[in-house]
Amino acid sequence: MVGNIREDYDYFDKIHEFLIKETGKKPIKFIKKEKNSSALRIQFNNKDFVEKLISLGLPKGKKTFTIKIPDNLLKREILINIIRGLFEADGCLYFSHSKKGKYPFYPRLEIKSSSPILVNQIKSFLESEGFLVYVKKPSSDRTFAIQISGEKMLNLWIITIGFTSLKNITKYNLWRTKGFYIPHTALKQRLDICGGGAVVTAFACRANIRGFDSHPPLWL
Repeated sequence: MVGNIREDYDYFDKIHEFLIKETGKKPIKFIKKEKNSSALRIQFNNKDFVEKLISLGLPKGKKTFTIKIPDNLLKREILINIIRGLFEADGCLYFSHSKKGKYPFYPRLEIKSSSPILVNQIKSFLESEGFLVYVKKPSSDRTFAIQISGEKMLNLWIITIGFTSLKNITKYNLWRTKGFYIPHTALKQRLDICGGGAVVTAFACRANIRGFDSHPPLWL
């Protein structure tokens, strides 16, 4: 698995600890230095864990254009976790500009996939949860983009799906705190702007949206 060295360290720590907890084996976590950049990497060789994934219905071999969520996992409580994970891996939260303001403020969520089956599964589930979903059809790269737009939809995402990584939590916090987003800010800058309490602030924002309850935040 490959991630951004500045944005994904906390998420990779969670993956690292999860694999240790599930298997009792320690993955190799390292920084891969390349010519013009560096990347976070996790390498994990474990036959039993791979066989467990296969037993859940995940196929071996090439699956870029054919991957789907197995039928036995098409349950609401499981799908919420799967979609949250897919978003952290292949999705992004970004904000669009308006002629009226200096900074972008209109929120958009996007998940990309080259599998039309997976795209339809995600679209169908999100629409059943009240999301307005637009699917941008692929051009030359054969990649679909599942798009959700607007403050109302972002608030629904926070309530229903949530975020897992500090990368997305701090993007949300910055937008929520300022009323707009500041492009090209690094994770550390966003933490500083939001007072350093990213997870607490995110929970507070969620509580403001739906009313405080006893359940833990979806991103913990």
